[in-house]
Amino acid sequence: MPCVEPTGIDPRVTVACEQILDRVDEIARATAQTIRQEEPLYVEVMSYEELVHALRPNIIGLVESVMVNEASLLAAPRRTGRERAQARVPLTMVLHAYRLTALHIWDHLVRLCGDDIGSSRALLDSASALWSTVDVYCQELAAAYRDVELEQLMRDVRIREAALASLFNGTSSNGRGVAEVADALRLPKVGRFVVVASDSWPAEGERAPATAERALASLGVRSAWRSEADGEVGLVVLNRAQRADRLMDYLTSLTVGRVGISETFEAVVDTPQAVTQARLARDTATPGENAVMRYGEARVAALVAGAPDLAIGLAHQVLGPVLEQKADERDLLICTLRAWFDAQGSAAEAARLLHCHPNTVRYRLTKVTQLTGRDLHAPGDVVHLYLALEATRLWLPTGGD
Repeated sequence: MPCVEPTGIDPRVTVACEQILDRVDEIARATAQTIRQEEPLYVEVMSYEELVHALRPNIIGLVESVMVNEASLLAAPRRTGRERAQARVPLTMVLHAYRLTALHIWDHLVRLCGDDIGSSRALLDSASALWSTVDVYCQELAAAYRDVELEQLMRDVRIREAALASLFNGTSSNGRGVAEVADALRLPKVGRFVVVASDSWPAEGERAPATAERALASLGVRSAWRSEADGEVGLVVLNRAQRADRLMDYLTSLTVGRVGISETFEAVVDTPQAVTQARLARDTATPGENAVMRYGEARVAALVAGAPDLAIGLAHQVLGPVLEQKADERDLLICTLRAWFDAQGSAAEAARLLHCHPNTVRYRLTKVTQLTGRDLHAPGDVVHLYLALEATRLWLPTGGD
């Protein structure tokens, strides 16, 4: 039996406490049975003998605290808190079990002290010591529990980030394949998927991937997101109700900058290739604008976006004399040429888009051909002009170097 020096405690209470300590194993077993009945989860997370072993130091600490009229042996609740957190037993259940333990101790104290007036008064004086200690123990237990929760959360975040990196890059530092990573992330291996790449989401104080994932979850759409240096990348699992075009409509309604969507694919192992498509599709949108681009509709622009040095060189080679004009003149000629392409080569339709007379469009286009030496009726020249125009939009938005 542990030796404790009583301080100002009624001798009858001290004797009762010593008797409880002599029977600590018996009381621990009875308390364990009660806890397993009241909180069945304990049956799943630890054996009866393990629970008895865990209860023993906590019972000793509570009883000795009554004997010395102050909380002692705080290592016991701290250890209990860490162990139950590691077993992922809900904190409310652990605290309930602690109070059940205190009730068992109190019942034994009442029986052992008898029911005479003197003993009753002594018990009342000791009750505050017991329940104050329970409060202190619960605080220590909860603090240790939350420390472990935080450690687990940080570890889970690191594991998830590593899994997402493997999924999107197609590589794994531990030798696991993409399909195994999908299992770890609880994603299906086959289905209908798209990858979405976006500029950084407005997170409003939260991590952007969590915001994106929750936004799509509200639509019944499963997804997994990862932050990157230039934005966010997410794997989206499409269902019958949520097709790619509906996803595009939803993303268009958000103010998230540029967004690229890959082609639909059916095997999760194809995710890395789809990531490349989504990034290229995103990069075909004009920098600074809110736009959603699908890879299948942006292949030509993706060629330009994927080779910046080559694209910038082409822009200067083909449109160099136009880019050298004064800013107002340069922008007017570039805008007119783009409207002409958007109008499928119709000067009249381009004029409608620009809110000017068709002859004005023709005059400006003539100036473009004179400056560049390119013929708008020659297919090869038209191709070069279009690619150079796309390169200017993506890499020289102000027409400069």
